[in-house]
Amino acid sequence: MTGFYDDGLFGKLFTEAQREEHGPGHSVELYERAGASLELLEDEEGVCVSEVKERGFALRLFRGGRVGFAAAGPEGLALLLPRARSLLPRARVRRGARAATPLAGEPPAEPVTGAPNVPDEAAAREILVDFRRAVTRAGGGAVAVREASVVMGERRERIATSGGREASWTSRAASLIAHLAGRAKEGRFSARVVANAARAEELPIARLARLGVDRVLLPLTGHAAPTGRVDVLLDSHVAAHLIGRLAPFFFGDAEDALLASRTRGGKDGLTSPVLSLVDDIAAPGGPIRIPRDGEGTPKRRTVVVERGMVTGRLTDVASAVRRETTSSGNAIRRLWSEPPAVGVTNFFVDPSPGVSPLDLLASVTKGVYAAVLLERPDIDLAADRFRLVTAGYTIEKGRAAHRVSETVLSGRLSELLRGIASIGDDLKFVAGAGGGVGSPTLYIPRWKLG
Repeated sequence: MTGFYDDGLFGKLFTEAQREEHGPGHSVELYERAGASLELLEDEEGVCVSEVKERGFALRLFRGGRVGFAAAGPEGLALLLPRARSLLPRARVRRGARAATPLAGEPPAEPVTGAPNVPDEAAAREILVDFRRAVTRAGGGAVAVREASVVMGERRERIATSGGREASWTSRAASLIAHLAGRAKEGRFSARVVANAARAEELPIARLARLGVDRVLLPLTGHAAPTGRVDVLLDSHVAAHLIGRLAPFFFGDAEDALLASRTRGGKDGLTSPVLSLVDDIAAPGGPIRIPRDGEGTPKRRTVVVERGMVTGRLTDVASAVRRETTSSGNAIRRLWSEPPAVGVTNFFVDPSPGVSPLDLLASVTKGVYAAVLLERPDIDLAADRFRLVTAGYTIEKGRAAHRVSETVLSGRLSELLRGIASIGDDLKFVAGAGGGVGSPTLYIPRWKLG
């Protein structure tokens, strides 16, 4: 059992756990993650560079639907098996809980060797320089970067189960986080913006700068929003955050009853027929490219809504067993020290039936373009309510007219989703729901404001 660290710790612990957990309904899963990351933080006090290396092990013991989970670094491995075993009697029985087995036709994983590499500091510095320049260009000197950080990392993971799965894989990630501030005669305003990507060179620097400038300046220089019924265009960034809040609908079987009530047992559409919702590791522009999930299952494309109708779920091994299907590869480990939970990879609105955003704009006689979010979306799936606080522009005869400092969109979530009349082809992703969430521009006619 070779891997990125060949000091024998992984193989020794797995062998010991297998030897002691071998009764009927017993199974074992051992997971290891090693990571190396670099953070470059630049603020008004100067520049700070930090490097972090980590290595951790997580063990799950399964007995008759009960799960005992324990995690530790290399120095704490002696206690890992006794700790997991001690938790089993008190654990709640979860039907379907068991260690993963290889899927039919699952390709063998190539062994990953060598410790993860610390990213290049020079590349991080270049990203921050480019971002500051982009903000200056987009804001015309009216917006300043108060603080910005770039985090780049590489991690290597491996897993072995008593069901026969043995796999290892490597992934990388980068993020850019910035705090911007601006001043106008109306006052001051600040905003925080975030971008994630699978590679540092894929960070959308210019788009993030434009977004940050709009979030700062629109509230300062915009007019009051119109009232009454108007057509609404949700920018892809705003729409992506909304779509991300829908993902828990499809996490295993947790919301089956709610989905059934919302769709009359599947007879009605959850959304407008123009919407299809997909989770896909191969999504164009998707920030997540990890080939396997936290249980070692190969990630794949899963359609959960097709032309408005609910067609699937995002599952881990346990929820897939309960649904009598195979795992979709959506068991996510946010930290190596936490057990996996169902989450998204790249979850998005399929843009294939979409049209150019300019064509959407041209179709609006009187409306509002919601360009940026000013607050986190407030979405209550159970209560069927939503609230989006945005800033943007009024639209008159197919053209952007006046700046709008704040527009509040609120009401029944189901009415909004079923009211989407058309979509753009400009798919964009943001961070959300534990992965990447994306959407093109969405067009909702005759929505009531005020």
